[in-house]
Parts: sequence; structure tokens; C-alpha cells
Amino acid sequence: MVLLNGFKIFVLAIIQIFGEIAMEGMRMAIRAFKKFPRSYIAVCYMFITMAFCYYPIFDHWLTGFIMMSLPLAILAGLTASCYLLYKKQKLVASAGFIWFLMTFPIIKRFVGVGKSKPEISQAQSLKVLSYNSESFGEHNGKGVNWSSLKSDIACFQEYSYNENIESQYSNKLVKLTPFDKGRHIGLALFSQYPVVKEYSKIWDRKGQPNINGFICADIAYQQDTVRVVNVHLWSMGVRINQATDALKRGNVKEFAFEIFDTFRRLKQGFEARDEQIKEVESYVSGSKYPVIICGDFNEIPFGYVYGKLSLSFNNAFEEAGQGLGFTLNRRPYWVRIDQQFFSSDWKVQSCQTIKGITVSDHFPVVAQYVLKKSLDKPTNLVANR
Repeated sequence: MVLLNGFKIFVLAIIQIFGEIAMEGMRMAIRAFKKFPRSYIAVCYMFITMAFCYYPIFDHWLTGFIMMSLPLAILAGLTASCYLLYKKQKLVASAGFIWFLMTFPIIKRFVGVGKSKPEISQAQSLKVLSYNSESFGEHNGKGVNWSSLKSDIACFQEYSYNENIESQYSNKLVKLTPFDKGRHIGLALFSQYPVVKEYSKIWDRKGQPNINGFICADIAYQQDTVRVVNVHLWSMGVRINQATDALKRGNVKEFAFEIFDTFRRLKQGFEARDEQIKEVESYVSGSKYPVIICGDFNEIPFGYVYGKLSLSFNNAFEEAGQGLGFTLNRRPYWVRIDQQFFSSDWKVQSCQTIKGITVSDHFPVVAQYVLKKSLDKPTNLVANR
């Protein structure tokens, strides 16, 4: 009994000591924070944005804004860490530098450093094109080299009927809706291989043109079946042109309105894309077939949808792209919102943005894939059944 009481006293003493140490550490942290509040906040915010980009656990519109601010958060956090080190705040500064290094895998989403892959035969590879064609511009693609848009599978967003495109493919899935007088636009998926099953949907934009949706197709490829999804998510809503033009004219009131309206549109877009990608995921999560998801995601690589899909799928540009790979052919130009994701069944050989085709406000994205098991057994393909 004496031994038991002595043990209890010893445990209580240890708890008290550690409690006092923790309290003292907390008091020191509070004093340091009061001394360098902005630097501490910058370092913490860098960690929060990085953590959300790695694992977007909250499907809330605020998460989208936080993730989108990652480049600014990195710059502010690194600057603050250097300042804190200069001020001999070594612990927090070291944490900041470690968190900065941990952002490098995320920065890879923005800058392609893909290595050259060994050549493979056309019989083994699958060439997939994704293109928001914007109805091929005002002149319906006049002057375009149509053969450059020929692939094994081609996914178009904001597509209008085009004989030059459709004549190149034997299997066609087209989902168009009325846009304006005499014109229908929507989604199209063309394939050189037979389509064995398909499902498509156009989302209701409530009073606006219904141009967003997806086409999911199971395609008989070689001796296998693959699932390809062509998706066009809710628009970003960024109107840079109007805001910058108002600022140039010195109209501060109009500029402020455009900024506020852009914020409102971004919020609406984050909420809509969250719901839309959940529906798309229901067709690809746990698929028994190799999956490729491509299209106009209307979200930058630091966005919620990109982060969510990255938990289960690889991104073609990250794996095989080079440079910055911007896909927007209008202001603000320096963004990549057209993506191709793929399941672990595939190995991507290349991913390129075709800058020579300028009839749309987007550039086409082309990637070349090969099934991993066909690399292992190039002469004896096994069906994925």
C-alpha cells in the first residue's frame, strides 16, 4: 500500500512538472507572438495552406480561397521565417523553413519537370486530347490544321457541331444544349475505339446557359475496357478584363465592384464545383477499369477540386509535362485550368499544351498513356475483367 501511494505521488509530481513546463512554453510562445505577430501569422498561414493543398479535408468554399492563396502564403511565410531567424527566433524560423521545403511537391503541380520517357509503339499507347474549343471561335475554326486535333480519344468542352472533327472518328458521343439563337454547344467525346457504355449529364446553371456537365464512357481498348470521363466544371467567374480596364480609366468605384463581384463568383464556383466533382467521383472511385478524367476544371492546380482528385489519381502534367503548361489563351493567361488525371493502371508518356491552335480562349492538352500491364506483357495483353 505504501509502495502504491508512493507511485501515485511520483506520477502526480511528473504530471505537475510537465504541466509547468508546458505552461511556461505557452507563456513564452505568447510573449514571442506578441513581439512578432505578423511573422508568426505568416508562418502559420503557410502551414495551413500547405496542409489543405495536401489534404483538403473541408469541402467548404473557404477552403478553395485558402488553397488558391498558396503562392502568396509561401512567399510571406519564407520571408517571415528569414526575419524570425534574424531575430533569433530559431524554433519557429526552423519550423517555417521545414514547412517551406514541404511545399516543393505541391509546387510541382505548377511547374512541369517531366523526364523523357522511352519510346513506345502506337499499338501500345493511347493518345487522349482535351480541348475547350469555345465553338472553334468566331469563324468555326477557319485555318485550323484539323489533323493536329486527331487522337485516339478526343474530349471537347464548349463544343459545337464540326464536320472536320467528327469525320475523323467512328464513335461519337455528343451532348449539346441551346446556347443562343441558332447555336447549340456542350460536350463531345470522340473515340477510335468502340464505346460499350456511356452516361452523360448537363448541370442546371439556374437561368444561365447550361454548358457544364460530363460524359462518362466505357471504351473497348485493345483487349481491355477503360473508363474515360470528359468534364466541364462550373466557370471560375474571374473577370480580369473588366477590373483592369476600370482601373486604367481611374474608375475606382467600378473597379471595387468588379473585385467584389469576382469574389462572389469565385465563392459560387467553389461551391458548385465541390458538388459537381462529388458526382463525377461516384463514377470513377473504385472503378474496376483504368480511368482517365480530362477536361476544363475551371480551377488552378492549388484549388479544392484538383487537391481532392490528387488523393486518388495522378495528374498527367505533373508526371510528364514540362515548363508552366498554361492552358488559358486570354487574360490572365498564366493559369492552367485544363487537366488530365489518370488512375494507377496507366503510365503517362507525355503531356503537352498545343499553343499553335488559337481559335479558342483555351489551348488543347494532349497526353499519351500506356497501360502498365501492357508494358509488362507487350505481346500478351490481358483483359481487365
